[in-house]
Parts: sequence; C-alpha cells; structure tokens
Amino acid sequence: MPFSIRQRLVYGIFIAMALILSVMGYAAYLVTDHESEEIFSARLATSARVLEALVARQLEKATITSPIIIALPDELEITDEHFSQKVGHSYESKIAFQVWHQDGVLLARSASAPNKALGPLQAGFQDHRLDDELWHVFALQSGQVWVLAAEKHDVRDEMSRDLGLSILTPLSIGALILLIVVNMIALINLKPISHLAESIAKRDPSSMKPIQLEALPDELKPVVDELNHLLVRVQDSVKQEKRFIDAAAHEIRTPIAALKIHVENAIHAQNDIDRQKSLAEALKGLRRTTRLAQQLLAFSRVSRGVELERKDLIDLESLLRNYLDTHQSVLQLNHRLQLKLEPDVLVMGDTDQLERLLQNLIDNAVVYGEKDSVIDISLARVDEQYLELIVANDGPPIADSQKEKVFDPYYRVLGGGSSGSGLGLAIVKEIVLQHGGQIYIRDKSYQSGVQVIVRLPLAQA
Repeated sequence: MPFSIRQRLVYGIFIAMALILSVMGYAAYLVTDHESEEIFSARLATSARVLEALVARQLEKATITSPIIIALPDELEITDEHFSQKVGHSYESKIAFQVWHQDGVLLARSASAPNKALGPLQAGFQDHRLDDELWHVFALQSGQVWVLAAEKHDVRDEMSRDLGLSILTPLSIGALILLIVVNMIALINLKPISHLAESIAKRDPSSMKPIQLEALPDELKPVVDELNHLLVRVQDSVKQEKRFIDAAAHEIRTPIAALKIHVENAIHAQNDIDRQKSLAEALKGLRRTTRLAQQLLAFSRVSRGVELERKDLIDLESLLRNYLDTHQSVLQLNHRLQLKLEPDVLVMGDTDQLERLLQNLIDNAVVYGEKDSVIDISLARVDEQYLELIVANDGPPIADSQKEKVFDPYYRVLGGGSSGSGLGLAIVKEIVLQHGGQIYIRDKSYQSGVQVIVRLPLAQA
C-alpha cells in the first residue's frame, strides 16, 4: 500500500512526544507533590503546636526567666530529614517562631528557635543572619506582643533545587529518549530510500528493466516513476542508436564495395582508357560515399538534438536567398528555379539546421526532378502563427502508400532509380519536428510532380 514518509514521521514523532511528555509531566508532578507535601506538612504541624501552646498551656504562665518552649518529639530529632513520622515532619526543625513582648521579654518560642530574636521587631518580611544562619522572617505585632515566624533559608534553597531537578531531570531523560525514538522512527520510515539506493547499486549497467519496490512511499513514487521513464527513454535511444549503426554499416558497405571494384579495375586495366574510366567511376563512388557519410553524421546529430542547444531569431526568406545565391550555378545547370518568397518571415531556430533543411529539400527536388524541369520554391505566411515553405519539382509522383514512408531513414521510393542514401527527408523531418513544425507530401498536380510542404511556427512579435 502507498504511504507517505512525511505523514509517518509527523504521526510517529507526535505520538512519541505525547507519550514521553506525559511521563515527564507525571514524574515532575510526583516530585513537586512530594516537596510541597513536606513543606506544607511541616507548616501544618508547627501551626498545630502553636495553637496547642497558646490555647492549652496559657501563654500567661510564661515568666521572664522561663519562656514557653514548644518542644519537638524526640523522633523528629533523630530521624532522617526526608522521612515523615505520624508525630510530625522533619522540616519542623527548620521552621521556627518566637513570641516577644515589646519590652524585649521572650514569652514563647519553638524548640528550633534560638533565645535571641530571629530578627528585628519590625512588621513585615525580612532576611536576618543569626549565628551564621540566614533566616527568612515574618514579624507580626498584636498589641504589646510581637510574633516572629521564620524558616531557614536553606529550606527554600533545597526546595528550589529539588523542584529544578525534578523538572530538568525528566526533561533531560525525556529529551534523550525522544531523540532515540525520533531517530528510530526516521530510520524505519527512511528505509525505502536505502532500499532504492541499494536496488540501483545492484542493477546491471546494461539492464533497462523498470525499478520496482514494495510499499513505495508517496514521496519516492514520483522519483521512481521518473527514473523508469528515463530508463524507457534511454532504452529507446539505445535501440535507435543500434538501428542507426546497423543501417549505417549496411548502407556504407555497398558504395565501399563498389569503390573497391573500380580501384581494382583501374589497377588491372589493360590500357589508359579503361584505367581512366575506372578511376572516374571510383571518384564518383568516393563522392557518393562522402555524401553518405555526411548525411549519416548529420542524421545522427539531428536525431539526438545535439545542435539545437540555442535558438536565434532567423529571417527564413534571407536565409533561403543566401543559399540559392551560393548554389545558383549548380542548381540552374539542369533546372530552372521559380521563386515566390514573402519577405520578413521570421522564425526561432537554429541557423545551421534550417540551412541543412533547405539544402536537403532542394537537393531532393533536383535529384528526383526531370531534367530541364522547373523547381518551384515558395515561402509565405498562412496565418498569424505559421509559415509555409513549399519545394516542388516535376518528377514522377509518389504513391499515396509511400508518402509517409519516404521520411523513414534509408527508405527509397520504389522504381525511383536514385542512388541517394534515403536520409535526406528523414533529416528534414527531424529538424522540422525539433522546431515544432509539420511536414507532409502531396502531388504538384493530378498525378504529376511532387510537393514537399513544411509548416513552421512564426516567431512571436
């Protein structure tokens, strides 16, 4: 089943954080509850003893020389400070009170309080150091009596320390556990990436089979799909390259064999006339072989899009006229040119490729056109988006069943009698497609002549 790595990570981390923080919060609650219980239990016990002394023993019994002393049970004097008894709480020894007459007579005190005043007889809270111990004192005046309640400062330090440790310790432990859990969640959920990398590493370099993984996450599915599409394209490219190499080897074998025969004939010629004739045929074959090699190279480069790395704004009418001016003497040797060119026809494309397109179209018209016939070349806009280039000759028409096949590499029209390579129109079609255009063939007139029509998108203003 498909799943999302992101969702799994989010849900996993959320659940882990909820559980760990819940445990941490409960642990902090237990420690805080324990510390609060200690201090408030001690205060409660002290309050009870004060009430017992004031109500049951009558504070008036106190004398100047013998103040009432609220004693602590013996168990609290010897027990561990963190151990609570039914008789009281160990923190009582750290909490003290005194009752003073405004004349300076000590009327009552707790056993934990010294005989000296815990602090000045001034109303309110104050810190006072007595016998190297710091006391936090609260003084209250009632008539002629002052009540001083105090606790040792280390009680508060201990509580702050314990509360801080009770919070930081679970947080630290929880953070460590959370880090481990998150790492495990990430490790588990990122395993498909490791499996993908391992699958790619183990593949045979020549293998073009699609990559297949079980339980593929949503985040990896586009990556695997694109990799599989890339493998399909690479496989098609390899097949195309193989077909090209096989066809090229087959096509070039024939002219080379003919060239070899003519050279051997020249070597074994009995007279100069036969030798010159054989050498002339060999030179003609060499030209055809060179032409074939150039066409093979051009088709290979065009089919792989090597030269279409940049596009320029090109005036196709000027490009066509420049080509015709350069090759006018050759073209008009056996044919007459008839031009109908619209000016300022602009396209976006590669200059070299478009020039090769024009060359192949015109050469094809010359090769298959009748001797002393007319070659018509027209260039015009057909609408606001496209131009139309038509190259026509008066040669034999092409059967409807072959009008699509002539664009296949190495295909030659049956009965055409041409020694061409069969790559000219294949190169033209590839260039047209790379420039976003269309190409097709129709008869020039009813069962007479051939028109090759190219439609290319106009450059936007």
